[in-house]
Amino acid sequence: MKTLEEFNAFLDQQLRDEVESLEQQRITGRNWIRRMWIASLVPFAIFVFFMVRFSLQPASGNEGNRTFIIVALVLLVTLGGYVTRYFMMKRRGVNEATDYRPDFKNRIVKPLISFLHPDYHYQPLNHASYEEFTESGLFEKKAYQMTGNDQVYGKLGEMNFQFCDLTVTHMPVVTVRGQGPDTVFCGSYFIAQFPRYFSTPVYVLSRNNNAAGDGYIQTWHLGKKVLPADAAFNKLFMVYAPDDAAAQQLLTPALMERIVALHERTAAKLFISFYNNRVYVGIDHGTDYFETTLNKSLHNRQMLNSFYLDFMSMLQLAEDLKSNLPIWTSRSFSPS
Repeated sequence: MKTLEEFNAFLDQQLRDEVESLEQQRITGRNWIRRMWIASLVPFAIFVFFMVRFSLQPASGNEGNRTFIIVALVLLVTLGGYVTRYFMMKRRGVNEATDYRPDFKNRIVKPLISFLHPDYHYQPLNHASYEEFTESGLFEKKAYQMTGNDQVYGKLGEMNFQFCDLTVTHMPVVTVRGQGPDTVFCGSYFIAQFPRYFSTPVYVLSRNNNAAGDGYIQTWHLGKKVLPADAAFNKLFMVYAPDDAAAQQLLTPALMERIVALHERTAAKLFISFYNNRVYVGIDHGTDYFETTLNKSLHNRQMLNSFYLDFMSMLQLAEDLKSNLPIWTSRSFSPS
C-alpha cells in the first residue's frame, strides 16, 4: 500500500501541472461568478431605487401614468437582467466555472486512485445500493432514500472492495409540520468481500449514535451484548453478536486498536458489521469527498489527505482480518 508521503509526492511531481492549470481555472471561474453576481444586482438596485423614489412622492391623482411607469420600469429591469446575463455568458469564465468540478475529478482524482493501485477504479457517479446498505444486518429495512457518488472499487489480493460517499435518509411516518427526513447515515461507506465466511455475525457501534436512538438500528436483533477486555474500547463502542466467544476471538487487540484510532482521527460515529463474507464500515462524518468548490484553493490538500487516510484505514482494517484464521469458515451462516 502506498504511504501518505508517496501520495503527496505523486501530487507534487506527477500532477503538479494539472493542479496549477486547474487552480488557474478555479480562479477564472470564481472571478466570473463574482462579476455575474455584481452584474445581476445592478438592474435590481436600479429597480429598488426608482420604487423608493416613487413611493416617497406625494400622490398626484394621476394613478394611470404612475401605474404605467411602474410597469414599464419592471419590464425594462427584466429586459436589462436578460441582456446582462446574455453578455455575461459570452465572457471568459463561464466554461471554467461549469467544468471545474468534473475536471477536478477526471484530471486529479482519477489519476490519484490509479496511482494507489492499477486495479483500483473510480466511478464519480456511482455509490452503494440499498441492498448493499441493508445487507450489513445493522440497519432495519425501511424505505430509505439513497444518494451518493465517488465510488472506488477494486481487488486487493483475494479481497474485493468498494468505497463511496453515501447519504441515507428516511421520512418518518409521523412528523411535525415542516420537518424534513431523518438523516440515517452521511459519510464514507466501505464494503470488503472475502472468499471465506465469518463464523458468526459481529456488530460494532459507536455509543450514543442517532441511528439506534431513532429506531433505524434495533440492537436486540443483533444478538447478545459483548464486553471485550479493552476498557478504553468499551467506553467508545458497543459490541453485539450471537456468539460471545466468537466475537471475542474476532476482536483482537490489534483490530480494536485500529477501530479506536479510526474513531479518534475522524471524530465520527462508526458503524461496523462483520457479516457472512463481508465487512461493512460506515464513517458518519458528514463529509462528501471530492466535492470541491471555486472558493477553495487546490493547494489546500486537507480533503485529499483525509480521503486517503479514511480509505487506507478501512483497507488495512479489512486486511488484518485475513491472518486471524480461527474466525473463518467455508460455510455461510443463516441470517436470523
